[in-house]
Amino acid sequence: MKAGIITLVCVCVNTAAMFFDCGSGLAAEPLRGGVEQYDVAKGWIPTERLGLSDWEKQVAPKLKAGLSWSDNLLPESTGAVVWVKIPDWLAGSWHIEKARYVRDVGPDTGEEVTNIEDDAFGYQQDSKGGYWHMMRVPVTNVTETDTNYARFIHHTQTGTMLTPAQFVVEGENMELRVSRKTGRVVSIRRRHDRYSWLFNGAFVAADDHVEYLDAAHKVQQGSQGTVKTRPTKVGPYKRIDKLPDGFDARASFKEYLIKNGMSDLVPID
Repeated sequence: MKAGIITLVCVCVNTAAMFFDCGSGLAAEPLRGGVEQYDVAKGWIPTERLGLSDWEKQVAPKLKAGLSWSDNLLPESTGAVVWVKIPDWLAGSWHIEKARYVRDVGPDTGEEVTNIEDDAFGYQQDSKGGYWHMMRVPVTNVTETDTNYARFIHHTQTGTMLTPAQFVVEGENMELRVSRKTGRVVSIRRRHDRYSWLFNGAFVAADDHVEYLDAAHKVQQGSQGTVKTRPTKVGPYKRIDKLPDGFDARASFKEYLIKNGMSDLVPID
C-alpha cells in the first residue's frame, strides 16, 4: 500500500491486489553462494524512504538477494492520485486465507496453500451514493507465507469497473521475498498483475493473472499463471477522509470530481 498504505504484514489498504508467492524459479534473482553483506553500515541504505524518482535511481538498482531488509528500502508513499468508481458490493473489508496457483501452460500447484491477505475497498461516496476507491503510486503491500514475507512495490496501477459485477486492478510491480528466519532478501522479481474481482451472485472470486518480466520488461516464457482465491467480506464500507501520512483523501476526492466535470457528485459535508 507504502503508501497511503502502511507496510504491515497481510494488509493491503491502498490497492486491491492479490500478491501470491507463485514459487521459485520464475524470473527470480536467487540467493547465490554466501550471503552478501549489504547493511546500513555500507552507507547506501537511506535513513528514510525516498520519493519514487530518487528511489528508482538510488535504491532499485542496488536491491539484491542477500540484502538485510529495511523498510527504508521502500519508496515514499506519495505520488499520483487517481479515483475510480467501484461496484457497490465491493465496498468494505475483505479477507483471504488460501490461494491456489494455476499455470497457463504446464502443471499447476493444484492444492491450496496459506496466503493471508486483507483488502479494503472504497474511500469515499459521492452525493448519489456511489463508492469510489483511491489509487496512489507508488504503493506497497506485504503478503505472508510460512517461510517468507513477499513485499510488493507497485510502480503503475489502474482500476476499472468493467461491469457492475466485475472490478479489475492492473499494474506492474517489483516483488521481493524476505526470509522470515534471516530477515534477508531471498529473491527479486518483476511482475505484471491483472487482478479481477468478480461477483457471480453466490460468491466472490478474486483471480490474479501474473506474468513475470525479465530485465527488459519482457514476459518470461512459461511464467504466466493465475492465483485463484475466494475472499470473505469481513466488514462494511468505512469512509476514509485522511490517511496515516496526513494525505487529505476527502479534499482530493472533491477536487477530482470538480476537475473531471462531475460537480453534481461532490458530497456535501
